[in-house]
Amino acid sequence: MSNEEVTISIDAAQSGEQGLREILQARARILSEVPASEEKGGNISILSFQLGAELYGIELVYLTETRQSVPLRHVPCAPSHLAGIMSLRGELLPAVDLRPILGLPQQELPKIAPALLILSLKGNKLAVVVDQAKDILTFPVKELQPPPLSLEPERALLITGELLVKARPLSLINVEKLFQEPRLAGETT
Repeated sequence: MSNEEVTISIDAAQSGEQGLREILQARARILSEVPASEEKGGNISILSFQLGAELYGIELVYLTETRQSVPLRHVPCAPSHLAGIMSLRGELLPAVDLRPILGLPQQELPKIAPALLILSLKGNKLAVVVDQAKDILTFPVKELQPPPLSLEPERALLITGELLVKARPLSLINVEKLFQEPRLAGETT
């Protein structure tokens, strides 16, 4: 081999190595960048639940715990949305049936609630009676659609938005508005 051939092969090897180094550095830069957050603010995590034939959701930040097969104490002369009261480690909580509040057909609730969601907001607690707690779901906030315009105004205030879950609409409950609901505060409407 002549000196000229050696120089060409070394130069080609060095330029190939340099090109590879540049490619790897560019990839490292791309991988080390923090991805830009979603337009409307990232992801949201919810617990989906069944209420009658409809599917609803509650943001996990408001959910303290779930309970199954909980005995409820009936309260005489209580409004239709108060299913009863329950004891949670010695603390009495109102157990609320969302059906009359959301305008759903009311059902007579059994003395043992199939499932309860314990919600907490600013130190206040509330138990919500549901037919079945389903799944924990995480999805981008941008997938959340506004509530349909056809909803009654009272019901629309309690719905943050809707999304499709396995081709079924899920309505996301606005927990802050739920805690402000006049019927839950003892006011009559």
